Amino acid sequence: MNATTAFSESIEPYLNYTRMPWGRLFYLTAWEQIGTFMPDKSQYILDIGCGFGISSSEYSRRGHRVTGIEPTPEMIAIAAKEGPDVSYLGDSFERVAGNLGTHDWIFCHNILEYTEDPEQFVQRIGSCQQQNGYVSLIAHNPAAKVMKKAILNKDPDSALASLSSNKEYSGLIQTEFTVYPYEQLAGWLQAAGYEIEERFGILNLYGYIADNEIKQDEDWHNRMVQLELELGKLSPYRDVAIFTHIIAKKSSC
Repeated sequence: MNATTAFSESIEPYLNYTRMPWGRLFYLTAWEQIGTFMPDKSQYILDIGCGFGISSSEYSRRGHRVTGIEPTPEMIAIAAKEGPDVSYLGDSFERVAGNLGTHDWIFCHNILEYTEDPEQFVQRIGSCQQQNGYVSLIAHNPAAKVMKKAILNKDPDSALASLSSNKEYSGLIQTEFTVYPYEQLAGWLQAAGYEIEERFGILNLYGYIADNEIKQDEDWHNRMVQLELELGKLSPYRDVAIFTHIIAKKSSC
């Protein structure tokens, strides 16, 4: 099953995930980290694999001009309803990259894991980036697949076996994907003409807390948000976060 088909068949559970406290925290954290570098003036933003258009709609509401790309028909239909001022393209980035022009900011959030040639994908991102523009790249952290198996699943054998594999399985999407270490992601970005500005973590401790009931407590959740935002800037916490978030700037050279 290819990634687009897998996402098409997982629309309801995936949409529900984005509405849960942990889903909301993912976006809130990503936006907070992006905000460290994004200027106040309106930007041209390209949101690759925009999914339900959550980030696209948010930044459109903030006054930015956003183009969202998503190959999954069911997702792009939902996105178009939620963000009518966003320019949406129902296609794959690989097919349309040459016709997109350049952008101040590019979002590539949890996309590389599902691509056939991630290094080439990053090169295509660079071709759509304005000089001195920024890319926000978020990807699953390989350390997290080991941590989750050992801590959440209480399965040390599976955790040990996963050390020698770069494959992970999403129970939510019900498909396999590939994880890449920070050093590899950073190397691809640098080869595409980027300079790494910052590395963050998303769901640093929150992703390893099995008690989902307490996450529904608004006061507890808000206090955890503040902790997560601080931990995401610091090692060793960001090194074991569920997601790695890289902000990189396209070199003017």
